[in-house]
Amino acid sequence: MATQRNYLQQQILWMAVLDLLCLAVGIVGGVTVRLGGEAIEEYVLENLSVWLYFSLTIVVANYVSGAYGLELRLSRFNMVVNWAFSILAALAMVGATSYAWLHMAVGRGVLGFAILFYSVLWLSGRLLIYQRLFTKEAFGYRVAIIGTGETAQGFLNLVQNRDIRPVHKVVGLILVDGAGNGRKIVREEQGDVPVIECGMAHVASTIRALGADLVMMGVDHEEEIAGILPQLRRLRFEGVPVLTPLDVSGSYSGRVPLRMVDEHWLMHASQGFATSVALRFKRLMDLAIIVLLGVPALLVAMIVALLVKLTGPLHPVLYLQERVGRFGVIFRIYKFRTMKQGAESETGAVWAVKNDPRVTIVGRFLRKYRLDELPQLINVLRGEMSLVGPRPERPELVEKLVREIPYYRERENILPGLTGWAQIRYPYGATTEDARAKLEFDLFYLQNLSVGLDLRIILRTLRIVLFGLEREMR
Repeated sequence: MATQRNYLQQQILWMAVLDLLCLAVGIVGGVTVRLGGEAIEEYVLENLSVWLYFSLTIVVANYVSGAYGLELRLSRFNMVVNWAFSILAALAMVGATSYAWLHMAVGRGVLGFAILFYSVLWLSGRLLIYQRLFTKEAFGYRVAIIGTGETAQGFLNLVQNRDIRPVHKVVGLILVDGAGNGRKIVREEQGDVPVIECGMAHVASTIRALGADLVMMGVDHEEEIAGILPQLRRLRFEGVPVLTPLDVSGSYSGRVPLRMVDEHWLMHASQGFATSVALRFKRLMDLAIIVLLGVPALLVAMIVALLVKLTGPLHPVLYLQERVGRFGVIFRIYKFRTMKQGAESETGAVWAVKNDPRVTIVGRFLRKYRLDELPQLINVLRGEMSLVGPRPERPELVEKLVREIPYYRERENILPGLTGWAQIRYPYGATTEDARAKLEFDLFYLQNLSVGLDLRIILRTLRIVLFGLEREMR
C-alpha cells in the first residue's frame, strides 16, 4: 500500500504538525486557566515527559485511524469518532504512566482544560481545512491521466468528485501516439479537460509541462504503455507519484477489481499478507478489546437474550450455524436467533435478503444494529474468528461461489471477522454479483492488512451499530 500512499506523506506531515500545534496551545491554555500564566514554564517543564506521551499518543492514534489521510467523503461523525478514540488512547497512556510512577503526574483539572482547548481547536481547524482550504485547487492535486479509454474515463469521473478532500483537478488526458514526434491538443472532453496527443518520447515532458503532481495510468491494456515505463519510473524518482490502475482503485475505491487480478498479482500481494508476528499482534488486540468491552457487551447481550426469548419462549435464544473458517476449516458460529424457528426447513441454505419475511420483529431490530452478531465474541475468544476480517460464509454457498467467482478461496487465508472492510463499504447482498463485489473489498483488506486498518474498520463499524446504517457511507 506504500506506493499509492506516498503522495499523501506531505499532507499527513502537515496535519500532524497542526495537531501538535493545537496540542501545544491546548496544554498552555489548560495550565493558564487552572494555575495562572506564571505557572506555565514550571508546570509544563516539570511534567514534560507526560505531555510528550500524551501528545505522541494522540498523533499516533489519529494517524492509524486515518484521520490525516485522503477523505473520499468528509464525515463529521467519523471526525468525532477519531477524536474520541485519540483522546481515550491518550488518557489511557497518561493513566498507565501515572500508575507506573505511583502518583498522578498531571492534575485532572489541568488535563481536562487542555483536552477541552485542544478538542475545540482540532475539530474546528480540521473542519476549516477540509471544508475550505482542501476545496481550493491551490491546496489540491493536479492530476494527469494517461489514456483516453474506458479506464481513463472511469478515473476522470472518480477523481473529479467534489467530495474528495483534498480536491483533485485533472489537467489533461494523455493519448500516447506510438508514431508521433511531438504533442498537440486534439479535442476537449469532459468540460475543460484537454486531451493531449503526444509521441512516446514526449510523455514525461508533457506531464511536466502540465504541472501535474500526480499521474494515473488509465490505460485499458498494459502494452499501450510498455514503451514509456522508463519515463514513468524517472518521474517517480523526480517526486511525481505514478499510480497504476490497481493503486488508483485501492486508494479511491478501497477495492481490488477482479478483472485486474491474476496469479502474479496474488503472489506479489501475498507478500503484504499478515506475517505470523502481525497475526499474533492482531490476536492480542482482539483479546484486549474484548476484555475492555466485556462487561458492557455482556449487559447488552443479556437484554437482547431476554427480547429474543419473548418472541418464542419455547425456542432457543442462540442459533448455531456452520461456517467456513480459515483455510476452509468448518466451525459453528453463534448468533442470536432472528428468524422464526425452522425458517430454513423448506428453503435450505439461502442468502438472507432485505425485508426477509422469515425474520421476526425483534430480529429486524437486532439485524439493523448488528446486535445479533454479539455471541460471535465467543468464536473470537475460541480463536475461530477475529474481530475484523472477511465475513464467514456457509459451506453450501461457498461451494457455489468458488465455482462462479475466481479466487474466492483467497479470503480464507486469514481468520473470518465479526466485521470487515466489505461490511462497512458494501450493503447486504443476496446474489453472486454481490459476493463478487465483496470479494474485491476483501482482497483489498488482505493486501493492506494492518492494525491501523483494523482500527479504522472497528471505529467505522460504530457508526453502523449506533445509527443502524447498512454501511458506512465513505
